Amino acid sequence: MIKWLQDSYNGLYKVLLEPVTPRRRTVLALVVGVLLGLMWAYLIAPVVFYDADPNSLHQTWQDEWVKLLADRNAAANADVSQEITLLLRQVDDPVGIINRLINDPTESGRVQRLSAILPYAEVAQNTAATAPQPSLVGSILPWIVAPLLIAIVFVILTWLWKLFIYPNLFEPVIRRRASAGAPADEGVARARQEAEMRRQAEATQKTDFTISQYGKPLMQRMSVYIPGRGQFDDSFSIEDAEEKFLGECGAGISEIIGTGDPAHVAAVEVWLFDKDDFVRTITHVFASEHAYNDPGLRAKLEPKGPVVLAKPGAVTILETASLRLQARIVEIEYGDGPLPPNSYFGKLTIELAAWRKAAGEQPVTAAAPAPVAAAAAPAPLPSFTPVSTPAPVMSPPPIAPPPTDPTFGAPPPLRPLSSPPPIASPVQPPRIEDDDPFGGTGDFNPVR
Repeated sequence: MIKWLQDSYNGLYKVLLEPVTPRRRTVLALVVGVLLGLMWAYLIAPVVFYDADPNSLHQTWQDEWVKLLADRNAAANADVSQEITLLLRQVDDPVGIINRLINDPTESGRVQRLSAILPYAEVAQNTAATAPQPSLVGSILPWIVAPLLIAIVFVILTWLWKLFIYPNLFEPVIRRRASAGAPADEGVARARQEAEMRRQAEATQKTDFTISQYGKPLMQRMSVYIPGRGQFDDSFSIEDAEEKFLGECGAGISEIIGTGDPAHVAAVEVWLFDKDDFVRTITHVFASEHAYNDPGLRAKLEPKGPVVLAKPGAVTILETASLRLQARIVEIEYGDGPLPPNSYFGKLTIELAAWRKAAGEQPVTAAAPAPVAAAAAPAPLPSFTPVSTPAPVMSPPPIAPPPTDPTFGAPPPLRPLSSPPPIASPVQPPRIEDDDPFGGTGDFNPVR
């Protein structure tokens, strides 16, 4: 029986329902929204009732209702017993209310009128309205049932939409429009193409880290850039096995060269954010061959982080206090155009894999980037061999006379001994910081 239930779970839920089930954070956000709505309706801006039945009123207002009926009965010049009886049924305990009012010293002027409608109250007592009885369970129940019911209905509607409604009603219409040549948004088409390329890359080009020194990563995704999708900015959440948020990583455009549309991307940056090290975001840059070797572009990219030449198999490692991210170039194609060769990307696929670092684990040593090819190597300095025998301590070396070669210029003239020394600049007194935070608009020195 247990094996049958397990097989049914793996076959029904894992294969059919899990791919179309909304994420837990989505359902949690919906539940939080329902709770906030209940807080607004019950605590912040409660509903104001009017035209309600008398039995919904406070007891003091039900007493006023009975007093008005007694006054009406006394002022009537016809038989209104049936109407008074019917109206007394609207309160929850008409006999009890009349008896209490008769015994109330403040109502001594109405005793006779109240006693006149007491028989009517005895007739209405059996069919009078029942007073609501508040309870703790009834007060808490809406806060439990409403979010739970909304979450279950949302999940079921999501299943119905993704399994039956969209595939059978909307998707065929979209396909027919596409086959009929209906104009589609170019950005949407590019996004779909990129998503398909990402799925193919994740299916065929992912690295098997099960036998690596890091083990299986927490997150392993492909980021694919193709021109024409607009602003390229991928981001992926890093979560542990219990779906606890640890950080984020992603890739985006770092540098563009030339003009025109689509933009010519010459460098892509990968970044890592750690929620435990939120002061900074680590960034490394993958640069095209032209941008990597151009001193001007290289100078613009280096402040963003280490610059790595983008080529197949190029790897860079980003580390924070508790996370490690490896970015690897899986595939690269350069665009063709009037710009310098190998200057901008026509396609770029980056594999991002993230791990949690063990406590006290040392950072991975990354190889230093190669020098800029276009920059000229500095001339080697002449070798210098120190003298093995040091000079005597008490015998300073003789001062050589100034050179007489006119190419070196004449030595500067000496100042006559009789001339006064140059006047030194006066010593500035130490600057006292102003204690006025308002820039001189008030004096905060204490009164002595």
